[in-house]
Amino acid sequence: MRLLILSLMLALGLTMAPPAPAQQDDGAVHPEIQKADAQREKIKRRERLLLLFPAGALGLTIALIVITRRRK
Repeated sequence: MRLLILSLMLALGLTMAPPAPAQQDDGAVHPEIQKADAQREKIKRRERLLLLFPAGALGLTIALIVITRRRK
């Protein structure tokens, strides 16, 4: 019985507690988060360039083959 009364008191006490104050968002971002975001952007840029490299190499190879065959 004591456990039931204690649990009811805790449950009612939590419902009557005032809500936590909302944090104001003034646009400030933690420097570590900014560093992590910058690092992610660098990685994305690098991945895009690495995807373009094989296509460029293939295009250059095809162009060289076409040029050398026309000269013969």
